[in-house]
Amino acid sequence: MEEPRDFLSGLIVGGLIGAAFGLLFAPEPGDRTRERLRRQSEEWGSRAREQADRVAERVRETAGGVAEQVRERADEFATKARNSADDVIKRGRDTFDEKTEQLRRAFEDGRDSTKGRSRERRSPEGSEG
Repeated sequence: MEEPRDFLSGLIVGGLIGAAFGLLFAPEPGDRTRERLRRQSEEWGSRAREQADRVAERVRETAGGVAEQVRERADEFATKARNSADDVIKRGRDTFDEKTEQLRRAFEDGRDSTKGRSRERRSPEGSEG
């Protein structure tokens, strides 16, 4: 973006300098030359301001487009991150529920096994007595 701006600035400055020298060395009286120089400088100044306004508008449009793209990409990233987090949480819950169920079954199997052994021990003693 620097090169076009530098080129344009150089072109404008060079044009102004060339016009000034051309007017200074023109075969006219000093009053007319000064008046012509003043008008020419006002015209060139006006053109320079118009060009600067056009360039500024293009920069604003480009910056607005870039900002919109950044917002869209950020929204996409946030959505993907949210979906990934939801997937991780769901898998974590599923794993937790699975392990909890395995632990519950192991506890119940152990409890049932312990009850069965205590019944076996009590049954022979109770029948003999």
